[in-house]
Amino acid sequence: MPRWIYPVDPDCPEVVEYRETLYGDPIGKAMGAPLGEFMEEFEQQHRKKCKRCREFGLANVDVGY
Repeated sequence: MPRWIYPVDPDCPEVVEYRETLYGDPIGKAMGAPLGEFMEEFEQQHRKKCKRCREFGLANVDVGY
């Protein structure tokens, strides 16, 4: 089923910091942690409080299948 995808701004300082922390953690990778799911949850919560990422998401909305 298709769904709307609202990306966050990849240059937003909070997004950059979270990605570096999440994907730079060797323990999470070694344990097979669901990094994509963690990132998706972060993006949903972050977008609620970050005007920059809300505007970026609206300007770059896509449809995922």
